[in-house]
Amino acid sequence: MIEITNEDIDSIEKILLPYGSKFDDDHRKVIRNLKTVDIKACPGSGKTTTLIAKLLILEKKLPLKNNQGICVLTHTNVGVNEIKERSSNQEESKLFQYPNHVSTIQVFVNKYLAIPSYKHFYNDNVYSIDQETYSESFNRAFLKIPWKYRTNINRKYKTDDLCNKLNFCLEEDEFIYIGNKKLSDVYNETSDTYNYLKGLKNDLFNKGILSYHDAYVLAFKILKEFPEIRNLISARFRYLFMDEMQDTSSVQMKLLNRVFDKEQVSIQCIGDENQAIFENSSGELGWKPKNTLSLAKSKRFSTSIAECVDKVCIKPQNIAGNQSINNIPPIILVFNDSTINKVLPSFSKIIIDNNLHNNDRKIFKAIGRVAKVHNEGHITIPSYFPSYIKSGNEKIKRSYKSLGGYLQAISQFEDLNVSGCRKLIINCLLHTMRIENIRIEGKWYSERKLVEKLEEKNKVMVVNLNRHIAKWILKIQNAEAISSEISTFIMEKFIPFFKGNKQINKNLKEFCNIEADESGESLALTKQVKTFTYQDVISNDEIVVSLDTIHNVKGETHTATLYLETYFKQYDLMRIMQYLKKKHITPKGKELPEALCLAYVGLTRPTHLLCVAMRQETIDGNEEDLREVGWQIRHL
Repeated sequence: MIEITNEDIDSIEKILLPYGSKFDDDHRKVIRNLKTVDIKACPGSGKTTTLIAKLLILEKKLPLKNNQGICVLTHTNVGVNEIKERSSNQEESKLFQYPNHVSTIQVFVNKYLAIPSYKHFYNDNVYSIDQETYSESFNRAFLKIPWKYRTNINRKYKTDDLCNKLNFCLEEDEFIYIGNKKLSDVYNETSDTYNYLKGLKNDLFNKGILSYHDAYVLAFKILKEFPEIRNLISARFRYLFMDEMQDTSSVQMKLLNRVFDKEQVSIQCIGDENQAIFENSSGELGWKPKNTLSLAKSKRFSTSIAECVDKVCIKPQNIAGNQSINNIPPIILVFNDSTINKVLPSFSKIIIDNNLHNNDRKIFKAIGRVAKVHNEGHITIPSYFPSYIKSGNEKIKRSYKSLGGYLQAISQFEDLNVSGCRKLIINCLLHTMRIENIRIEGKWYSERKLVEKLEEKNKVMVVNLNRHIAKWILKIQNAEAISSEISTFIMEKFIPFFKGNKQINKNLKEFCNIEADESGESLALTKQVKTFTYQDVISNDEIVVSLDTIHNVKGETHTATLYLETYFKQYDLMRIMQYLKKKHITPKGKELPEALCLAYVGLTRPTHLLCVAMRQETIDGNEEDLREVGWQIRHL
């Protein structure tokens, strides 16, 4: 039986924590515990560091009995990358080698369930499991439906809504649903509309173009057919650590319970239910912690911030702030229609007045729930800063219409690493093979099949291809023009390697020669104006305040945060006023819990300064109560 000792923790805290810092009793209790337990962690409590400490200690004790492994799941690649970056040596780390597994939950489902399921039941390879690729393919297919039927469908459903709602039933995949209704209950089975929609969904699925929901359909399908998979996975992994558990959907939770046997696997779920995602109209939490340990001391923000936001949540945790951080009382900036333009300058001046612009770490953000301009003139983020443009979908696409599109994507996406660049180039090559109808055993090539085929026919080709790709990536990063070079490689070397001297398809020539802008390619790169620059007229000090949505800053830490009141069915600060006054009651319905979760996320971002921009109409009649609980109020 493995045991984590205080000596283990002493040694690892020297690696993970700043010099002289120690894990307190609560963190040590969490690190030592290896039983099934839920861990509730407030913002800034160091939960990820605590999890990583436990993982690094366990890594030193590998291999486990019977060569069992450790499974770590989170919801974003950011979380996975943080674990990788803080591991002692990524390449040699046992955590990232068999039998262990560290990934997002989606990658886990794809790898162990969905892809094998598709291969087993449909004897084919999955083309993609990616929501963006699926949406693009869905929209293109939808446009092929005759206009009169599309118009009829769009009277009930916008195309984007339809894309998300038209799904196979989770555990009875022979049925197609639109939202919560069977497709046959919405449209008569004999109607053309029904058959067009059914055909669209089936066609995408048969091509292996899958949505995330499809992955879960396939996962449940193979678990139903082979229930022994549960025993196999549970025998492989001794421990399951699930980070950001509050973001787990009911479908994901159901699948995890189906896959992991609690009698065989120690399951630890870590999260903050006050930052939960709501899926249904009841407003109920998806994750309901049981048998809990708690991390309620925040290292992120001051005690004054902790005291003001402690009740602005679904379930108060009695958060304790960091006493070593200078206490700046949270400030409400009250505005009206004529003074709303003073909100950002006033926030900026408060930052300078408190000398926060001279901090080593200086991140200043203004955040709100709603980024789009409201049709009826209600206040949203652009009301405070008219130049603000909500960022477009900056997630890189998997495929483009032309070689120029792929190259432009690689050059313009600043956050794309070498692995991402290589993946796009490989996707481009696979795209050219589809244009030329080059298949293997009647199926489209995947990256793995491509490499296997090249190695089988000529191992030198694999080496040369990798050299070419490395050279192209360097040239792209140096802003050199390489479209012609890659085009020549594709048409004179790569495709002939498979087709011999057969004539090149004219569509391939067009693909290689059309520039991205000529093809009408959209890279989803939007010119963004998301920063406000302020210069103090007296000191000439200058700061930059970034504007963003609350959803986008989840997980971030700011030096100073300005929470902007915005309108979504109702003004959000008016909706949560009683909680701002520290009068907590259990929230009912859906809108109030959602508003509280978003407010909680937004208000717990800063380390030093929290400001709230509030309408005069919202604060009327509430000033005295707000002052009593610690808010300073300034009228602009």
